[in-house]
Amino acid sequence: MSAKIGITNPDATSQSNNGPKLQTLLALIVEDSEPDTLLLLRALQRGGFQTIHERVATSREMRAALEKHPWDLILADHAMPNFSATEALALVKRAGMDIPFIIVSGHIEEEMAVSAMRAGAHDYIMKDRLARLVPAVARELREAEVRRARKKSEEELRRTREELEIRVQSRTADLQAANLKLRNVIEERKRLENELLEIAENERRRIGFDLHDDLGQKLAGVSLMAKGVEQRLTAEQHPCAPDAQRLQVLVEEIVDHTHDLARQFASLDVHGDKLPNVLKELAANVQRMFRVSCACSLKGHVPTLPHNTTIQLYKICQEAVSNSIKHGKATQVSIALEISNDALNLMVKNDGIPFSRPPPGSRMGLRIMNYRASTIGAALNIEPMKKKGTLVTCILPLREISASTRRHSAKTVKSNSPHSGPLITV
Repeated sequence: MSAKIGITNPDATSQSNNGPKLQTLLALIVEDSEPDTLLLLRALQRGGFQTIHERVATSREMRAALEKHPWDLILADHAMPNFSATEALALVKRAGMDIPFIIVSGHIEEEMAVSAMRAGAHDYIMKDRLARLVPAVARELREAEVRRARKKSEEELRRTREELEIRVQSRTADLQAANLKLRNVIEERKRLENELLEIAENERRRIGFDLHDDLGQKLAGVSLMAKGVEQRLTAEQHPCAPDAQRLQVLVEEIVDHTHDLARQFASLDVHGDKLPNVLKELAANVQRMFRVSCACSLKGHVPTLPHNTTIQLYKICQEAVSNSIKHGKATQVSIALEISNDALNLMVKNDGIPFSRPPPGSRMGLRIMNYRASTIGAALNIEPMKKKGTLVTCILPLREISASTRRHSAKTVKSNSPHSGPLITV
């Protein structure tokens, strides 16, 4: 039968008032012998422990006792008629408790003791050597405290890690949402830039048609009328005949200039998406229209480019050539297209006046060139050369080609329309 919980030697409490303070110890004693139990309690008291204890001798009593209190120590006899230390240890393990468990027996074989230690017992002591009991109890109490502290730290670390993971997941979700929003903003900006470029192209095309079909035709009529007036005045030997002749020449110059402007603003259909072909055609047009040497070279194999990418590279090159002639007064221009392992390089070099960087936003052409480069993921750089001339470089990473294909797949069909070809701006 289970013994009631009691304090070892009640008089010890009053005695301890004049001596060293005793450490309270809540001990569960698995023992069928009352005298042996008293021996254990006296040994603990002499070692400085005031013991609150309960004695059990069966499995049922053991289970009930484990549910009652958070025990500091379990002392178990090895062999009893109805119970054993091995069974008691198994109950403690099944309950998931970490309590110092010391076997105290009058006789135990070494092999059995080793087996019990492997099963989870912390120590074993012979009853005829109880002098080892207090040091063993003190050691196991310290180690149990260390284990509890370690377990508490591990639990706090686990909880902190879980909280951190939750915060990381929340932060990651926020970042993903922000990243998605940023990508949408970037895509929307690129879409608007493409629309602005398309609007500008359509407006320039309209101006070209107006110059050719309206103003050009009217100027041609004025030229014919001026020619007729000049011929009549010459036939009459009128003194104003030379002035009429000069007027007619001036009108013809205006007509020629208008036609040139119309050709510059009118559309030029790009046949296919072959960038080398359209660049060679651009070089030929420059030589024919401006009487300026313009060479075009190719190094490497040009991969298949999206139609929009070809258009934008063509327009960038076109604007660079136009600026070199209009502003740089160049007499020689070279267009070079080089393909490396990771990028497509478009270079336009001239021998004109070196480029001087204008204040930000002062040149529409430069802003449009940068817009064009950004829409296809390219990088644009304009630098003056050492002695004279300017070098314009547009670098398109090859990885951007497939991305550009996805972004502009819908627009490619529209760009191939016979009414949406690129414009000459030289």
